[in-house]
Amino acid sequence: MTVSGGLPEVLAAHCPRVATAIREALHGHPAYQPIRRAAGPMFGGRRETCARLLGLVLRRSPLPEDDRGRFRDLGVLAARQAIPLPVLSEAWDLALAAAARSCWTVAPPGCFTEMAELTAHAARLATGAREACIQGYAEAPREGTRSRPLRRLLAETLIDGAPAGAIADAAGVRLAPAYLVLRCEAPALAAEDWQRESERLESWEGVLYSGDPAGLVVLFPAAEPLHAENLAAEFTAGLAARSRGPVHAAESYRRGIADIPAALEEASRVLTIAKAIPDAEDRPYRADELLVELAILGQPAIRGRLAAVLFPLDAGTDLRRTLEVLLACNLDRERAARELWIHRRTLHYRLDRIRDLSGVDPSSARGLQLFRAALTSARLTRLEHEGRRAEDAPLPPPLSA
Repeated sequence: MTVSGGLPEVLAAHCPRVATAIREALHGHPAYQPIRRAAGPMFGGRRETCARLLGLVLRRSPLPEDDRGRFRDLGVLAARQAIPLPVLSEAWDLALAAAARSCWTVAPPGCFTEMAELTAHAARLATGAREACIQGYAEAPREGTRSRPLRRLLAETLIDGAPAGAIADAAGVRLAPAYLVLRCEAPALAAEDWQRESERLESWEGVLYSGDPAGLVVLFPAAEPLHAENLAAEFTAGLAARSRGPVHAAESYRRGIADIPAALEEASRVLTIAKAIPDAEDRPYRADELLVELAILGQPAIRGRLAAVLFPLDAGTDLRRTLEVLLACNLDRERAARELWIHRRTLHYRLDRIRDLSGVDPSSARGLQLFRAALTSARLTRLEHEGRRAEDAPLPPPLSA
């Protein structure tokens, strides 16, 4: 269908298409149902809501206070249905991107500057609507008992990179100028031990966290980065002392609250490496400690060649395992033999067998470095395969179903 007139007339005529694009982008998303339920009471339906907001964009009008109230109500509804804030925030991004793509598709040639200005104003309106929604989400715990505590909500908001001022005020928390981000996993930690450790986290002034021992993110105020690092090390040591299994941790520090998502991304990549290295310790690792391993992570060709170093060892008995235990024991052969439940002479025999099969001497500095990199690469590959299997598993029904 061809529509005559300027850009505002074209976009207004294509409003139903914009509404359909948003519906398709959000369909199946966990936050879709509460948004759909709220759209009716707001403006009478999805298309009416879209027409109302598109009209504000075309007139370059600010978001009216009554509309802000409606978006606040949407946040309350999402909180009461226990939808995590990052999930709700993702829905905002999907809807805004779908609307922008749809509008740009139908915009007439020669309207680039005007379209760019309208897109910028739409982004400002979306920011105001998002802030109102977050405010409602933050106030919901006072109105219903099913929502998460405000401090957990504040942590999730900072992790997501969303505006956090309203939630911080509601929680009575003074935001630090910067945070050290700690990512850790202690899946073998018992529930009663996690209760004690979480209480310790909550007792430290300004410390925020989200998650559980299977996947935990802790934000340590870092006005003094060294103090934050000491707290992170102390907390990780406490987890390791109580856990019945290994504890893996990684930390990252950036200057500024806005950089928390980037710090979390770096810490997550470092944690992946920490879980893969055979001689990992129960302490937080930093990126600058694992530069070689991080380089390997992004080089598929090198990882393939490293895997080839280990292939000949499959002709022997427990040769890979022998190398892993030796590295985990910090090259202490006496201790490694005890861990493997073998005689020390058997350990020497296995190391000779490794040298003969691979052509690499595990007793040399170069050999140890090469085998450590190869074992790390192999573990990374296994972790990636396990992650893909988890992603392919059937998802539970949406929380709002």
